[in-house]
Amino acid sequence: MRKRRFCLIDKNGCIACGGRTFERRAVINDSLASAWGLSARERADFDEREGHTCVGCQMSKRVRMLLWSIRRLFPISGGLRVLHFNQINHLRPALLALGDLTETCYRPGTARGVKVGELANEDIGQLTFPSNHFDLAIHSETLEHLFDFGRGLNEVQRVLRPGGAQVYTIPLLHSRPTRQRSQLTPEGTLHLLPPSFHGNEGEFPVVWEFGSDFLTQRQTCIDELHYDNSWRNPTVFTIIERKLQ
Repeated sequence: MRKRRFCLIDKNGCIACGGRTFERRAVINDSLASAWGLSARERADFDEREGHTCVGCQMSKRVRMLLWSIRRLFPISGGLRVLHFNQINHLRPALLALGDLTETCYRPGTARGVKVGELANEDIGQLTFPSNHFDLAIHSETLEHLFDFGRGLNEVQRVLRPGGAQVYTIPLLHSRPTRQRSQLTPEGTLHLLPPSFHGNEGEFPVVWEFGSDFLTQRQTCIDELHYDNSWRNPTVFTIIERKLQ
């Protein structure tokens, strides 16, 4: 059974730096709001999720939510092996305190496992790491860009030690089912809907627009759901999947 926790992550100031001054800015542009089919309320919720930042450390509410979950699961720093996918903004300093940190990027056309600067080039669906290696893995806003997101989640579970956890976020609308924007065919990518991007068009296109059925689909794998305040903004939450054995 999934455990749901509600935390009000900013009640004592920024969890990363302790700051008490936050700023708000609009992040969701008209093009994305239209492609995603967001209502005015949903657009405002995602603007808060991504655009409500700490003035001191610049950490967004989505990332502060991740850090809250990580610290609840691993309250004692040091001694952990941590896998950090795609360098989530401003999270690295907090993760360094946990122990041995491995960070990744994804560069198609570059051999898997090789170094790109200080980062390991990794495909989350085909990791080069050994099984049962990491205590904690963190990814955020990654699964919606994968044709086979289940394979990615299973690969992360493979490289975790028994008792380890992956903590992640996805952009999800609880009010509707998942919608697929493109699929992979033998001939290449087939666009079921016009290409959509959550950032710049140079970034990876969106494959999945997740709905509440994602949580149902993963219910046997999800150990905990952490919400900031689900009544006021249901988009700010983290998912925790543990490896039991």
